[in-house]
Amino acid sequence: MPSRLRSFTFLRCSLLLATLTLFGVPLGALARQDATPASAPAGGTLTAAFDVGPGGCVECFNPLQATAGFTWLEKYYSKLIQYDIDFTQLQGDLAETWEASADGTEYTLHLREGVTWHDGEAFTSADVKFSIDLVKNPDSASYLGAKFTAVSAVATPDDLTVVITLSEPNAAFPDSLTFLAMLPEHALASIPAAELASSDWWSTSPIGTGPFMWSQNAPGEFVELVAFDDYWRGRPQLDRLINRYYPEAGSAVIALRSGDIDFTFLAPDEARALGGEAEFQILQGPSQVTNYLTFNHTDPRFEDIRVRQAFMYAIDRQLIIDELYQGAATLSPCIYQNPDYQPADANAYAYDPEMARSLLAEAGWTGESIEVITYYSDQLSTDVLVTIQQLLADVGIEITIRAMDGPTYTEITADPTQWTLSFAGLLNGPDPDAASIYFTSTSLPPTGGNRAYVNIPEIDPLFPQGRAEVDLTARATIYQQICGIMNEELPYAWMWVADRFGGVSLSVNNFAWTPAPAGGRYYDAVETWTVSE
Repeated sequence: MPSRLRSFTFLRCSLLLATLTLFGVPLGALARQDATPASAPAGGTLTAAFDVGPGGCVECFNPLQATAGFTWLEKYYSKLIQYDIDFTQLQGDLAETWEASADGTEYTLHLREGVTWHDGEAFTSADVKFSIDLVKNPDSASYLGAKFTAVSAVATPDDLTVVITLSEPNAAFPDSLTFLAMLPEHALASIPAAELASSDWWSTSPIGTGPFMWSQNAPGEFVELVAFDDYWRGRPQLDRLINRYYPEAGSAVIALRSGDIDFTFLAPDEARALGGEAEFQILQGPSQVTNYLTFNHTDPRFEDIRVRQAFMYAIDRQLIIDELYQGAATLSPCIYQNPDYQPADANAYAYDPEMARSLLAEAGWTGESIEVITYYSDQLSTDVLVTIQQLLADVGIEITIRAMDGPTYTEITADPTQWTLSFAGLLNGPDPDAASIYFTSTSLPPTGGNRAYVNIPEIDPLFPQGRAEVDLTARATIYQQICGIMNEELPYAWMWVADRFGGVSLSVNNFAWTPAPAGGRYYDAVETWTVSE
C-alpha cells in the first residue's frame, strides 16, 4: 500500500464509525431554529461554549486585539455596521444609515438616537471618533489599525453625525467598520492607549451597548452576561447568557449531550455522531476561512519559490478533502474562495510528488526538520496534519506538529523568530479587501496582520486599487490579479475552505448562527432567543 494512503486506511475507519446523515442547514438558507413556539417562556438562561472551535478565542476580552471570538464579544459590544446572517448585504447597527461621497473619500454616518451604554451614558459621535482614533494609535497594539490608516479625519458635527475623511478612495471602508467594536470614551479616555492594551478593564468591568451586559467572570471557567434592559432593540428575552470554557477536546459535546450547555461548535466527526440524535439540530455552512500552511518569510529556507512550490505538489489536497473531510471542503487557488475573484488560469498544483522532489533537489533542500504550529486541536485537524506530515516526508520534507490554544498561537506568531511554519486559516470574504492587512508589506505587526512578513511588490499597489474601484466588474478584475499573483508566488501554501458545524439543543428557539471568520460581524438577533423548559 502506498505510504500516503496508510494513514487514510485507519483514519477513514475512525471517521466512518458514525454513518449517520448530516442534517445540515447550508449557508444562504438561514441557519436558525424555528420561530419561538407559543409555549416558550421569556426569561431563563442560555449556556453555550461560544469559544470552542477555530472561531473562538478563550478569554480574549480586548476587541481591539482579539483575532477571533466575536460570536461572544458581539453579545455585549456593538458595531456601527454589520452583515446579515448570510453575509450577503450590510445593514446598520449603531449607524442607522450612511452614505459615501462620489469619489469614495468621505463617509457620513447617521447614528441611532437613544442608544445608551450599559452604565446609562449616551452613545454619541464622540465615542465613534474615540474608537477610530484608538484603533489607529499604534500604542493600542491592534492588528485592525492597518484597516484605518487611510482615515485622515473624523468630524463630529453633532452627537448623531460622524463624517470620516479618507486620504484615498476606499469602496471597502464599510466592510472595515464591521470589524471595529465601539468603545466608551467616558470610561477609557483617561487610560493611556499603551496601558489600555493590557488593562484588566476588559475582563472586570467592560461597558458596551450590546443586548447583554457584563455580570461576572470566573477565569478559566465561564463568563456571565445579563440582559440589558435599555438595549435599543428592546430588552432581550433571555435573562442571562453564559459562555463556558472547555479546554479538553470533546468536552463541550459531552456537555451538550448532558444538557449542561445549549450550543457548541462541532468538529465534522462530532457533527456526524450527533446528527442522528433527535434533541439536537446540526447547523452547517462554508467556513469562509481559507486554510493554508504559512511560510515565515523571514526564514531564508523559504526564499526560493521552488521550495514553496514543492510543498504544494507534495500534498494531495484533493485526497485529503475526499477521505478526511468527506467532500465537505473545496480547494482554494489563493486566499479567495469566491469564484468572482479567481483567475481562470490559476495553477491547480495537482498532486505530483516527483515534481516536488525535483524542485527540492534544484533548490538544494537539505531536509532539516521544521516545526508546524497550529491552534487547530480537534481530531480531524490532527488527522489532516499527520497526513500532510506523511506526504511531505515522502518527498524529503520532515515536519513536527505542535498544537496550542489560540492566545498562545497569537503570541508566538507575533514574533517571527519564534516560529517557522503554521497551519491556520484566514477569512476570504465577503469583501476581498479584508485580506489586505495580511499580505501588504506595510501591514506588519503590531498594527497589521502580516505576521508572515510577506513582501510581494506586485501585490502592494493592487489592494489600494481594489479599494478605490467602485465598479464591481472592474473591482473583481483587480482581485483576480491579486489571486493570480498569490497562486503563482505562494506566500502561503493554499489548501481549502472547509464546512463548519454547530450543534444546538432543540430547547433553544429563534437561535441564529452561521460559520464566520473570527466568529462575528453578522446580526444574530440574540435579543429574540429563548429557551423552552
